[in-house]
Amino acid sequence: MTGWVSALVLRYRSGGPDSLTAWRAVAVAGLVAMLVSGACGPVHDDEISVYAAASLRDAFTEIAREFEETRPITRVVLNFAGSQVLRAQIERGAPADVFASADEVHARELEAASLLATSPRAFAANALALAVPADNPRGLGTIEELTYADVRLVMGVADVPVGRYARAALQRYALAIGNDGLVGAVLDNVASFETNVRLVAAKLELGVVDAGFVYRTDVLASDGALVEIALPPAAVVAAPYPIAVTQRAAGRAAATAFTDFVHSPAGQRILEAHGFQTFG
Repeated sequence: MTGWVSALVLRYRSGGPDSLTAWRAVAVAGLVAMLVSGACGPVHDDEISVYAAASLRDAFTEIAREFEETRPITRVVLNFAGSQVLRAQIERGAPADVFASADEVHARELEAASLLATSPRAFAANALALAVPADNPRGLGTIEELTYADVRLVMGVADVPVGRYARAALQRYALAIGNDGLVGAVLDNVASFETNVRLVAAKLELGVVDAGFVYRTDVLASDGALVEIALPPAAVVAAPYPIAVTQRAAGRAAATAFTDFVHSPAGQRILEAHGFQTFG
């Protein structure tokens, strides 16, 4: 209570001749304060923390904004990182309400540990992409050329989904062409292993490496800074993205509403606009 309002309340309690007028002033002041407070922004009854894979940053930022417009009482707090980092945070007790992973492995591990309240359900899929800077100074065009001695590559670490997908793609391709040494030769040229795909894309956009494995959505989000080199059919791998409500979710109803929105036509439209494959 402000000082002048406090003074009016004291005058009313003292029974002075103008106490009724003073009390009316207090009542008006309180009403004005409530109206001004309401005008400053909505009151959020719910706040949910959404832990999402780094490759979802652009799409989920837009999804969260539209979700809040449809549910003004809920505020969405987004936390983006590599799926393996987010999983570790949840395992250590981080206050996540929703987990959206770039692969099924980390979601299944959390489910097996009884840390998810709902079964992970795929809401979109991505495509692994071999990308080069737009000017492609090395003139790279095939997987085999990634083994050249002076080529510098960037890739995700083994437990980040984009790193796992890249290794799986290389292994499948090596098996298809009968080249047992391909995977090792490519990995020998990796100058930097990164903990999430956005860091991989950033090094490509800066031009400090010659090529790297990202998602097709990252190439799209680069606004022309990156170019995709088509992978041969034998190197194509599926990259589903599951989402689930966590067991520790404080706002279970709001968290469920958010996951429903991601699966809704509105959420799917946003994901498609950012280059994801959707399921409905």
